Amino acid sequence: MQTGSHEPQPTLHQPWWGAIVRLAPMGWVLILTLLALRVIWQSVSPFTLIEDEAHYWEWARRLDWSYYSKGPGVAWVIWASTRLLGDTEFAVRLPAAIATAIGTVAVMRSTLELLEDRRLAFLSALLYNCIPGFAVAAMLMTIDAPYIACWAWGASFALRAILGGHHRSWLGFGLCVAVGFLFKYTILMLLPSVLLALWVTRAGRPKLRWGWLLAGLIVSLLGLIPVGIWNSQHDWATVRHLLGHLGAPGGDTANTAAGPREPWTIVWFFEYIALQLLVGGPVIALAAFAWFTAPKRADERTVRTIRACVVMALPMLVFYLLISLVTQTEGNWAMAAFVTLIPPAAWAVWDGVTRVSHPVKFFWGAAIIVGMGAMLLFPGAQNIAKVPGIGELIPLYRMTGMREHALDAQRVLDELQAQTGQQPFVITNHYGRASLLAFYLPDHPVVYCSSAHIGGRKTQYDMWDQTDLGNPDTLARLRGRPALLLGGPPKHWDSAFDAITPIEPLKNEPKSHGTAYTGLLFKSFENWTPHTQDN
Repeated sequence: MQTGSHEPQPTLHQPWWGAIVRLAPMGWVLILTLLALRVIWQSVSPFTLIEDEAHYWEWARRLDWSYYSKGPGVAWVIWASTRLLGDTEFAVRLPAAIATAIGTVAVMRSTLELLEDRRLAFLSALLYNCIPGFAVAAMLMTIDAPYIACWAWGASFALRAILGGHHRSWLGFGLCVAVGFLFKYTILMLLPSVLLALWVTRAGRPKLRWGWLLAGLIVSLLGLIPVGIWNSQHDWATVRHLLGHLGAPGGDTANTAAGPREPWTIVWFFEYIALQLLVGGPVIALAAFAWFTAPKRADERTVRTIRACVVMALPMLVFYLLISLVTQTEGNWAMAAFVTLIPPAAWAVWDGVTRVSHPVKFFWGAAIIVGMGAMLLFPGAQNIAKVPGIGELIPLYRMTGMREHALDAQRVLDELQAQTGQQPFVITNHYGRASLLAFYLPDHPVVYCSSAHIGGRKTQYDMWDQTDLGNPDTLARLRGRPALLLGGPPKHWDSAFDAITPIEPLKNEPKSHGTAYTGLLFKSFENWTPHTQDN
């Protein structure tokens, strides 16, 4: 590479693997190998679905334009997979592995085009899978893996247009934003990312054709259509849900009996920073090395590329930093931002290894170790959970025991039917438990969630006529029937049944504080008020 300074150049060390990863097929070999390993693991995994996976599977059973908390993308993808492969854990999770491979291709392609070095393209593909958050997302079917893939392709198209002058790429950018919006609304943060990249590269990039950028932005609006249609039919429920997360006026927590919000604490701010360092891993440090060292050792084109990639990560990270000053955040909320840090990190690795920079080599080695650890987290989870001091950090209870739990629930339902001569049903106080039982109970029955009717937040179950416990048609089907009731104190259930009886917690309770009851002669929750709890 050409240098941007007159500093004497050190003798470069060529790593033994440099010639191998320069071969054109090696990036594809890596991507397909990692995909195959993940698919094999998912096909033999002993772990049950986590709550979010089961809930999105419930969405897939009832396809719609959108859903209460998110767009329809995750439901549509799971629907396609389960229609082909059946309602199995493998079918639910397979799209996550495929989406991770698709995202890896985007970063590899973008690096090759922008930095023109197959070694860096291979390193980018490897580093994508060494980001801890991405590696975990590849194993569980939440919104994260497909959303990150959309972010990766959107950023790739944007950088191609900004730095390469490929103006038609703005249409690809817009399409990726539109599709990504169906998974997670914060893909809109790519828009300020693009503006920032345009600003920092203004001195040397090709002239921007605003007409093509405008066309891309118009295409990006397509993703708003299905979400807008659904929300206009449901009193803008998603907007209320998002406002509820912030505790803002008009949110879906305004009329709940949850009590006052936990007061803000500075711990949330530092917790956000710590979580991002944990989720992003050593790639963050490697990108920082690239930012500071590239101007001394790289040509102007490479420096411009690195600057554009790094600043594209900032809007998302700063946005959630500000959110942390209002409410508590979660580690995965901002992790798509790390996508554009990967090409600079790849440059830093090659530059540092060839110059024998020990700090860079340290973080490069750490990235590999952390990446391998994240990939082996699920296959090794049961053994890691036995290690003193570490095992408590592995939430195995979230993905084990649900099959036995559902069998025990079915036993209670069979006893209730034998006792009453009527078909019993199941109500839980949490949407996640309801979804898991719907998946694991025989024949995937309808399970109901009482959250919104006992002072909690609304859920998607309140949006479907079939499961809405306030819908007259639903109530007509359920009145007078017995039920298995899961979660909460007895006062949550007293007003809705003629009689409730506490029973022993079911096997493998997913929550340590789980409670269970049987209820006879269901009426409705219309007489429940917050004061009911005080009686």
